[in-house]
Amino acid sequence: MPKRQSSRRRGPVRAVLRAALGAAPFLATVALMLWALSHNPFAHPFVAATNTQVQRAIERALALQVTPEWVAQELDLALGAGDLDRVETLVLIAQDQGLAPAADQQARIEALTAEHSDIGTTAGICVACMADIGTCQSPRLMAACGIPFELTPLGDVNALRRAGMAMWAGDEVDRLDATLAVVGLAATGAVVATGGTSITIKAGTTLLRMGHRLKRLKPGLLQMLNIGLKPSLIGPWLLGRVPTGALVDTARLDRLQKVTGDLSRVVRNTSMTDSVLLLNHVDDAADAARLARVSDITGTRTQATFDILGKQRVFRALVRLSDAALATAAIIYAAILQLVLSVAGWIGNMIFRPAVKTLAHRV
Repeated sequence: MPKRQSSRRRGPVRAVLRAALGAAPFLATVALMLWALSHNPFAHPFVAATNTQVQRAIERALALQVTPEWVAQELDLALGAGDLDRVETLVLIAQDQGLAPAADQQARIEALTAEHSDIGTTAGICVACMADIGTCQSPRLMAACGIPFELTPLGDVNALRRAGMAMWAGDEVDRLDATLAVVGLAATGAVVATGGTSITIKAGTTLLRMGHRLKRLKPGLLQMLNIGLKPSLIGPWLLGRVPTGALVDTARLDRLQKVTGDLSRVVRNTSMTDSVLLLNHVDDAADAARLARVSDITGTRTQATFDILGKQRVFRALVRLSDAALATAAIIYAAILQLVLSVAGWIGNMIFRPAVKTLAHRV
């Protein structure tokens, strides 16, 4: 009799122990999940990807996008429109993927290239493009005619000439054009004084001034570039009678210099022509910094990469889910899976155990 009572007492204890052991993995997972969530891993789930990770992400995206069928279709459209710049971009990216134009397309590409190489037919257009880069009809002409002139101090002087003529005629002065010319000239002087440390500012302001003349600057960037220029003081400033601080807002000028530094990296990694085209993807200072980082990785392929994938897909490659967020998501998934399996097992026991007992009695 005592033995039976002892065994009866041990029965519930064993059941409790079995239940506790069965629930231990789930409880441990829940405890680990609560600990992970206490560190707020989803407050900032994304972190900067390494250069290698960014490069691989972009390469994967291009490999998925640039298929033989896609290249053939896009080349037909570009050739039909006579857009040699687009054609060259497509050929460049296709070559990176081991693809080449079909024989008939190659013949059309060569004919289009020869047509655009006729200097005699574009000499007059080139002169006009040099005088005002806003009249350049294509990036090719801009690179050959406008940019070499704009990169010199004469480009800045020409912009101030336009401002002076507008003031003389009583017309509205293009403040941004004049502002960037002033900053460019100031940077040119600083280059001489500092032995070249301000060359990045000069390159960046020239890029922005050309982008403005070509109407490629976004509204957000335009607003940020307003540094409070006082046109009436341009003449005295050129003569050295007033300091730069009296001509512009120096605090805003500092912010402008940060952006011009980022854009100068883009120019250095790609080209001035490509950088002008890439301005379409810059809405603010943060975009300028992102673009500079992408150009550090993709180099001369930067403009082609944006042209093929678009801004959002390229910028998404710059970030990744943090290890903490990934680990926490995995723990949450494990906890939910364990809970679902436990509930499914309990329901299964409730349904099938009576059926099994009934079947056993019948046998």
